[in-house]
Amino acid sequence: MEKYQFMDRPNQARIKATSEAYHDIDENLVLNFLDFQWTYREMEKQYDALFDSFGLTESRFLILMFLKRANENMLLPSQISEKLGASRPTVSKLLKAMAQKGLVEKYESEKDGRSSYFKMTTMGDETLKTFMPHNFEAVKIIFGQLSKADHDNLKRLLAAINLGTETLRKAGTNL
Repeated sequence: MEKYQFMDRPNQARIKATSEAYHDIDENLVLNFLDFQWTYREMEKQYDALFDSFGLTESRFLILMFLKRANENMLLPSQISEKLGASRPTVSKLLKAMAQKGLVEKYESEKDGRSSYFKMTTMGDETLKTFMPHNFEAVKIIFGQLSKADHDNLKRLLAAINLGTETLRKAGTNL
């Protein structure tokens, strides 16, 4: 999915004019949504740049973390797919690319010749060890401006937003 960085963001007057033409809405609600969405996208853009500087993506990082925590650092593609919440073909492409980069290796199952496991390589482990301090520093920088009370409020607010998102998912196209 392409990510657009539109800079001509609507202000309250533009939202009000649009809402009068289409539907009566609370302009502040829309502005908060747009600010939240813009903030998330900017944070994601910076975080993706950090991943990229280590030859990672969020999915590759998560797979390495799953393997790091797995018994003998090995998992079946189906297990990775389930943990990642992605389709088997998507995970297969990710694992193939990670194997080409030397982050993981494929091993045929000794018990079942039809199954193969993926194991994190020494390079994959070193990539994680090098990346993790930068990862935690990025999180500290992003959330460092918030007080303990802010973090508590953020948890509450995110729970409410997640509830609204789930309600929207259930409503689907029946809006």
